[in-house]
Amino acid sequence: MLFKNYKTLIIYSLLLFLFSAFYGLVLRWNFAFPSALISYKNLLQGHSHVAFLGWGYLTVIYAVCKLFIPKEKRDSKVYKVTLFIIIITIFLMLFSFLLSGYKTFSIVLLSVFGITSYVLSFKILKDLKGESTAAKLVKFGMYYYLISSFATWFLAFVVVTQGKTNLYYNSIYFYMHFLYNGFFVFTLFGLLFKIFENQNVKVSNSLKKYFFIYLNLACIPAYVLSVLWSTTTIVYNIIGFIAAILQLISLLFLLKILKQVLEQINWGFISKLVLKFAMIAYVLKILAQVASAFPYFVKKSLALKPYFIIGYLHLFTLAFMSVLLFLILKQLKILYFNRMLSKLGLTFFLLGVLFTELLLFLQGFLILIKQQIIPNYTIILLIFSFFIVIGIVQIFISQFLKPVSFNK
Repeated sequence: MLFKNYKTLIIYSLLLFLFSAFYGLVLRWNFAFPSALISYKNLLQGHSHVAFLGWGYLTVIYAVCKLFIPKEKRDSKVYKVTLFIIIITIFLMLFSFLLSGYKTFSIVLLSVFGITSYVLSFKILKDLKGESTAAKLVKFGMYYYLISSFATWFLAFVVVTQGKTNLYYNSIYFYMHFLYNGFFVFTLFGLLFKIFENQNVKVSNSLKKYFFIYLNLACIPAYVLSVLWSTTTIVYNIIGFIAAILQLISLLFLLKILKQVLEQINWGFISKLVLKFAMIAYVLKILAQVASAFPYFVKKSLALKPYFIIGYLHLFTLAFMSVLLFLILKQLKILYFNRMLSKLGLTFFLLGVLFTELLLFLQGFLILIKQQIIPNYTIILLIFSFFIVIGIVQIFISQFLKPVSFNK
């Protein structure tokens, strides 16, 4: 095998997460102490691409292979070669975006990544068997990943023919919507439900079925919520609001599922805390999308982009996606959280995420209602961003220490 029990892949993915977090810390440093030496745009592109392709995508693919693909199939050459190519391209992206931004070399790397991920996606869909809700969620997550990728090829056409028009930005939002709300949301819940199944947690099949149905019904029309900034036609707000309500209905079924789960799971304090943290973040994400269907909030969010929109993106990628990935990897006994260093790291990470989110949204809200803003906001934000990086460093280092035992 290319990876011994795929442990090396996860360590590599965690290292990419650390690099991405460090890039984010430098961006926050630049807000507090501006420097002409830092290219904000280049650093931002490297930060975002490595975060959701290196950490998010790679980790999700590992967990999908581990939980849904039989060992004899995931040991095939297709998985080895595609993962190896993806690893190399993402590693090179660390430097290509930083040095030249979204230019030729980065575009070539993204193209190689995209084509390779197609091969991997079709292989997973071919090998993934089962008709459980968990399997369906993962399958549709892969479908939405393929849909999201259409925008990456369309972008090149838009840039050449029109430049950076509204269509250009809406194509980016198309990619982000179906990657975040499609691929990540569906696969993460599919993985979580599969873990519940493997641990003999009894959950109502009808609840899981309706959660999947309403989440699926909402996904495509919810894209409209991402483009409301570029139109004043009220029909788009109506479509977006209906999609948000469908998501809200799916959330009600999810909460009922979690109630049944929490009554049965034999998890320790840390795992239960992480699960609740991620689910609270997901609830807030859904409520934010409901609010975004109203023209008032669309207008204000655009005016206060550094607070509300950035806060929303980090709410998803850090508070929901990353925290849930930590939980999934802990339950799969791939990441160790039974050493004091790892527990301390997780604590720093959660505190950093919690307080940076509170600062972003609170500062935006204070500006919105024209009240006195938080003094030394950029410095305080930088300090708690440092917490996030320190937390990931501690979690990363702890993986090389000999584990004591695997507690749930």
